[in-house]
Amino acid sequence: MPLPGDARLDIAKLNAVFGDTTNSYKFYWLLAILESLEASPDNRITLRELSLRMVAGVWYPLDYFKLSFGKQDGFRPIADAISRHLTVDNRPTAPDLFNQLKLALSSSELEILYKQVGELLRWVPYRFIRPFFASETRGLPEYKVNGRIAELAATSTQTPYRFIKDAIEVHDSWADYLRQHSYILRGFAYWHLVRFLQKHNPNVIGLSEKLLKPAARVLGTAGKFWKEYIATEPGQACIYSGELLTLANLSLDHFLPWSYVAHDQLWNIIPTPKSVNSAKNDWLPSFKLYFDAYAKLQFDGFQYHVSRGNEKLLEDYHIVFAQDLNFLQKQPFSWFRDRLQQLVLPQLQTAQNLGFTYPFEYKTSAGNIY
Repeated sequence: MPLPGDARLDIAKLNAVFGDTTNSYKFYWLLAILESLEASPDNRITLRELSLRMVAGVWYPLDYFKLSFGKQDGFRPIADAISRHLTVDNRPTAPDLFNQLKLALSSSELEILYKQVGELLRWVPYRFIRPFFASETRGLPEYKVNGRIAELAATSTQTPYRFIKDAIEVHDSWADYLRQHSYILRGFAYWHLVRFLQKHNPNVIGLSEKLLKPAARVLGTAGKFWKEYIATEPGQACIYSGELLTLANLSLDHFLPWSYVAHDQLWNIIPTPKSVNSAKNDWLPSFKLYFDAYAKLQFDGFQYHVSRGNEKLLEDYHIVFAQDLNFLQKQPFSWFRDRLQQLVLPQLQTAQNLGFTYPFEYKTSAGNIY
């Protein structure tokens, strides 16, 4: 993925910064620099600010979406520690995680976090710019490389930044370039990050959608689908609790949690009472207890809408089953159920392997499992 050229700068060297990457640190280091330069006109950025921005960036793919960054990656325990100290507000209108961390964590908690990330940053700031000094550091013992890079960066304006005690200072020409092309550079970093993550998450769906804070859900089609069905076919019960479904208590549940599938396709959405949906959260449902009822509710909802000619609502089924709606309408429930099982069961197992909690079993107020 080539970057925009600049006659003043050696962009070819910047293109090479991810050439030898065995963990995720370099990706989040560049993204943190870009965010810092966007947030402030100051070209001097403290390592503490960069540390916090790196952690805020990596939390969503690691903790919320539960991706694997490989055995060598040290961000996992840091992301876990954040989740123990903070309930992250994931609403689209909420402050970004960087600001949530600054506001919610105490001074002592921030110090611990800085120390943890500092252990990871012993190498990254130097190795990130090593391509700019490839010939000067070739053949050096590893323990001498950081010091030599720091020396060279102190007197060179060709490298993006130099080191100043507990900070880096981005050179003016590089700061102009990074700010001007920030959007493209983010894409450059995320493109390489996705390639890195594909190696460690070969069976994960929607990988590129799991790098950032989740966007607002697009549930208009699903809402129309289920509201019309329930209004016309009263007496439907929640598959988890057995409660009567009404328009007054209706919410939409992702059978496989949204934080795993990262989409709002109809085949994965069913109606539940609001309280049940909140209790399920992002747990994986018990396949044994709930799959057949989920499949039957999906089948009945599909047949209702296809019989009424609501084809625009049913495009997700046409895509996921790779069959036209006329063919699907003629299939018995057993066929529909089997195809859904072929789709859902492997994803359920992959999600378990990633660390999503299993199984969700709805319990009544008396403690009984429905």
